[in-house]
Amino acid sequence: MSRCALWKRTWKGQLQARIASALFALGFLSFAPAVLTVEAQGSGGLQNHILGIGNCPPWNPQSIEVCKHSLEKVVSALAPRVDAGPENIHLLINEGASAAALKRKATELASNLGPEDRLLIYANLPLGQADAGQEDEKNGYVLELWAGKKPETTSGAISEGTWISAPAFAAMIHTIPAAEAILILDTNNSHAINMHLFDKNSVDHKDRPEALISSSGTGQTANYSADRTISLFAKHLAQALSETEGSLQEVMNVAASGTRQAAIPICAELKEHQGQSVEKAIDCTQVPEVHDPDALLSRTILIPLSESEISQ
Repeated sequence: MSRCALWKRTWKGQLQARIASALFALGFLSFAPAVLTVEAQGSGGLQNHILGIGNCPPWNPQSIEVCKHSLEKVVSALAPRVDAGPENIHLLINEGASAAALKRKATELASNLGPEDRLLIYANLPLGQADAGQEDEKNGYVLELWAGKKPETTSGAISEGTWISAPAFAAMIHTIPAAEAILILDTNNSHAINMHLFDKNSVDHKDRPEALISSSGTGQTANYSADRTISLFAKHLAQALSETEGSLQEVMNVAASGTRQAAIPICAELKEHQGQSVEKAIDCTQVPEVHDPDALLSRTILIPLSESEISQ
């Protein structure tokens, strides 16, 4: 049997086993299936590695299942399109998505990845803001990672190592010596992040191609799907990966367009229910943004749908 045929037969079961094993370790399942491995070579001559972060902390208004669902939908659609086998998929979900766990995973990836690898990160988690009076371009945003209860202050959470500032997260990614890095930041309550998070960081890979995708634009609050079971961008990104041929840029174009259109009625209904006073305080118009100075997304060619065998 050819390698491609073998990959087609085993990939779906392996990914399901990989996800199930991660969920078992976090207590979501009562058994751990056997996990098979298969060598995976990525598009463009690079091996693709996926780091998935899905975190709805206990104080979040959404169920912990929402971030888990968003993560699973995107990773299940992305992995076969970039030929990332189960051994190259790294999942941090809810209790497993603490700051300490993220730092350990970054250290592991820094030891194992090199110039033959591409790192794709999908992060679905709350993005908070600095405490009042402490905002600036450098540390105005923070990744609200898992904790048993919400910290009293953002600065305290950062100093105690419970949360991670956005620049510190970017610096962490820069310690991983992959040849290319792509960050898809799908934040539950996005205020939109500095799109120069990578290329203006004090810790930088000057010559490494990097791209950042944000699920919403500057000043916009990201939406959930109409049934509130998944983030709106995750829904349309997974759908685009399951239907769109070509490059990752073409997939992102379709996902962004779908998100923008779907957000219109959702936003209108939200404003209607919350009233005029709230309407002026929020912007739920959602237009995803892409910062890709090296045209990395257009050069990341995806495996054809007929070969990836993504379930529709």
